[in-house]
Amino acid sequence: MRSARRFGLLAAGTLGSLLLAAASAAAAPNDSTGMQEISNLFWIVAILGVAIGVFVGIVMVITILKFRIRKGHDKPTFNPNRSSHKLEAAWTIIPAIILLVIGMLAFQTLAFTDTLPQHPDVYVAAIGHQWYWEFWVNYTNGTHVHSVGDLSVPSNVTILMNVTSVDVDHSIFIPALGVHMDAIPGHLNQVWFKPTMPGEFHIECTQFCGLNHYAMVGTLTVTS
Repeated sequence: MRSARRFGLLAAGTLGSLLLAAASAAAAPNDSTGMQEISNLFWIVAILGVAIGVFVGIVMVITILKFRIRKGHDKPTFNPNRSSHKLEAAWTIIPAIILLVIGMLAFQTLAFTDTLPQHPDVYVAAIGHQWYWEFWVNYTNGTHVHSVGDLSVPSNVTILMNVTSVDVDHSIFIPALGVHMDAIPGHLNQVWFKPTMPGEFHIECTQFCGLNHYAMVGTLTVTS
């Protein structure tokens, strides 16, 4: 049992280190409000997954060490207990509660990221072409800006993006901001984001759209 206790202490220390690292990563600033919500949900699920994995690993190792064949212990326990209603109830109810909590948190995240703002500060039309992005930026003060390939918007403002295509299916993706929306010919999709930090962020197309799909990239510049 000493080996089992040592393993348990090592696993607990490893889990503690992982939890501290996850907490530090979750506390790090994100580049948009939507990405902050997605990151929070990710780390909650990741921490639960690691904790469950470590717990199952500890139970398995303890069981293997305790019931292995060894000197003076080479026969099975006489009339072993083959069932436990309490254990069965525990491993049914606890996972159900965990899944319910994760489901509620996921719903809250989707409600935040998928609910379009009623009064955005900036409107952006993102139009997919083979093989580049065209952007029309309309500010509430009446200013209009047109660009091809690259997009520039201010930070700490709410941006509503209308996404469509003029030829084939495309999909605009800004990984750092958690923005991802399909561009479908003849159909208008909408997505919103609020960048919180100045910087340059990669834009790409994630829908295979032809020979030069790989070249359909751009840069989002967020100004202060």
